[in-house]
Amino acid sequence: MMLNIAAAIPTPSFSDSIIDDKRTDGYWVETFKFDKDDPVPGIITSGIDSGNVEYIENPIAAARIADKNATADVTQPWKKHLVTHINGLVAICGWDLTGNGLTDLVITHNYGPSLLEADQEGGWISWLENPGRDNLHKGEWKRRTIGRWPAMHRIKLGHFTQKIEWPHNIIDDENFTVINEIVAKKFEGPNGLDSLLVASREGTTWLHYEDGKWKRDLIGIGEPQEATQSLTSTTPGSGDYFGTGCVDAGKIGDDPCAYIATLDPFNGTSACVYTKSGKSMKGSTWKRHVLDVYGTPSQQAKYGEGPGCHLVCGDFDGDGHDEFLLALFGPVDRNENDNPSKASAGLNPNKGIFYYKAIDIEKGLFAKWRIAGESTARIALGFVLTLVNFIDDVTNQHRNFGGTDKLDVVSIAYNVKNYYEEPEPLTTLHLNKTTAAAESATAAAIVPSVWEDEGMVYLANPQVVKKSTRLALIDIANYALSVEVHPPNGKIQLQPGHGIKVLYGTIRDHENVRRPLGGAPFPSVVPVTSSDTTLTADEKKGAIVLRLDPIDEPGEWAKAEDVPVTTRINTSRVGLQLPPLEYKKVDSLWWGGGFPGVDFYNLTGFHFRFVDDKTEIAHLQFWTAGTNVDCGLHNHSTDIFQEIHICLSNGTFNGGMSQLTETANVLTANGATGNGGEQSFQHVTVPRLHEHGGLWYRDSYGKAIRGKDNIVSYPYHKWQAGGGPNIDIWLALEFNPDLNL
Repeated sequence: MMLNIAAAIPTPSFSDSIIDDKRTDGYWVETFKFDKDDPVPGIITSGIDSGNVEYIENPIAAARIADKNATADVTQPWKKHLVTHINGLVAICGWDLTGNGLTDLVITHNYGPSLLEADQEGGWISWLENPGRDNLHKGEWKRRTIGRWPAMHRIKLGHFTQKIEWPHNIIDDENFTVINEIVAKKFEGPNGLDSLLVASREGTTWLHYEDGKWKRDLIGIGEPQEATQSLTSTTPGSGDYFGTGCVDAGKIGDDPCAYIATLDPFNGTSACVYTKSGKSMKGSTWKRHVLDVYGTPSQQAKYGEGPGCHLVCGDFDGDGHDEFLLALFGPVDRNENDNPSKASAGLNPNKGIFYYKAIDIEKGLFAKWRIAGESTARIALGFVLTLVNFIDDVTNQHRNFGGTDKLDVVSIAYNVKNYYEEPEPLTTLHLNKTTAAAESATAAAIVPSVWEDEGMVYLANPQVVKKSTRLALIDIANYALSVEVHPPNGKIQLQPGHGIKVLYGTIRDHENVRRPLGGAPFPSVVPVTSSDTTLTADEKKGAIVLRLDPIDEPGEWAKAEDVPVTTRINTSRVGLQLPPLEYKKVDSLWWGGGFPGVDFYNLTGFHFRFVDDKTEIAHLQFWTAGTNVDCGLHNHSTDIFQEIHICLSNGTFNGGMSQLTETANVLTANGATGNGGEQSFQHVTVPRLHEHGGLWYRDSYGKAIRGKDNIVSYPYHKWQAGGGPNIDIWLALEFNPDLNL
């Protein structure tokens, strides 16, 4: 796949600030969301020799936990908290194991002095229980034992075989000799199960559970074993090296595994990528491309330990395609006694973080930049997908270290006794300052335009977009409304008290699946808020949604002219100007002669259409009605749409939708005058950020009944304001009934 490089590929740019310069050693760094309310992540760091696991709190999170409106700079000091002290620490994972909203830690420890001297009584896996913020000052976290296996080096948590609490099973004790890295990915696992990419002396293997058993698919052997190399060699260093040391999968567009980046052998000198012959993981053949070879001559010899220790994939420039970062800790040479030479401070070609960008993935063509020069053992990325509830697989992806939508990086320097000891083992924050590539205004996933006196929003089909995209529309009644396009299975963050309405496709939370036309018909009333903080777009269609974010306290207003309204849609990038949208009194509109002097206002609005074929998705407009205002009985006999209303402020207390009873409908349809009084109506109050069920008539399959000239058949209905002193404010969405929403 040749990437679209008509626009210049942006040069990666990161600013550096030191998080921790008081370390005595360094090995592991992990992105860590302390609890479900953390606005931004912190990190967990550890060292093998010191035995200290430490939680380092992001200053933005610390400030906003104390005061949600507080501002803080991520470059301010990060506070350290000791989690535990334990011998032989190696790997760390963070998960909410109990579902209480606090992220616990799972660690491996008591590894032993080295690979060749692994502790046969060690290899412990322990659970460190998060005590909550109020108890951080009380010392080390409670530790529980999960299990043990000698030389336990890496650990990942996931739903690999089932979605219940896991038993202890040996997956494979025959086909791998030395494993250096495992990465959990979903890929094409059945029923949403996770699978593993394994980097070992055998190369790169996709290990996945299918048809009741574990299956191994060899991606490639990595650096091949030479005839002179032995599986049992123990010198120089720790013996002969071949195969693969590190691995991750890179996403290009909608392909979650367009390439596999590796560092070969175990331990690594060669930066490589594998590209596949087809789109599917299954049945594809893989081609290995060697991009770079690092290390001193000693390290490049296949008995030498290479300078590479970690690599990660991520979309750092925001174009919907993953780049990968390679971490190099430094040169290791051995003297005549087979002891490693002393590490030197400062820059070295074999230290730093290197950034690789695909320009033609089929040919394995990449560009490269160096974004940091310090010794780097491991890299933590500023987002993390964590299980809020391990049993139900409820996930939550939070924002980056700096509180922006750009993917930030934290690195830790390598310092392990008697191996490579970087003199100053720093923990460093690399804030992503990369400027997104200039995009043609009409090539974007959302293109704004002007349509007479309304806004027009052209939207890409979510099935073809590579990343989520948002466009601000309007601030009204203390809510900021925006439209968003999300690709299939895209994650949609939603804060408590914020609203979201599907315009196309579906989204699901842990309670239900949300659809454009709602669920149960009138008189149902349901919230457009959610108790879940992460929703997921339809796995095939993706989703287009209207977001309603509170920007101030919920308000009520006495008059329409008092309602705060700011038009936010920016049409200037396509050379157009949309006049500010404003409420107009209905009796001034061409159709409003029947409402002389009535406290009834309209603000219109926005059209939403697909950019490819210009098919209308929906139209959005806004209304207000004062105390006891009858907004007019109608049945859309000249309209072809399916209509949903969402209340923004119920200032009349019990304002809402009224529908004539069936008997009254028949009389009205036959020309009877008058409504017959309140007893002729079924009325539902629509509270703030709630929508009512659709009013149209349905057939036995739940489909809208169509009448003469293909109109959607409705009973007579109206918005009826209540007796409160302020105005009702609501929006109307008029959906295209001919579109398969």
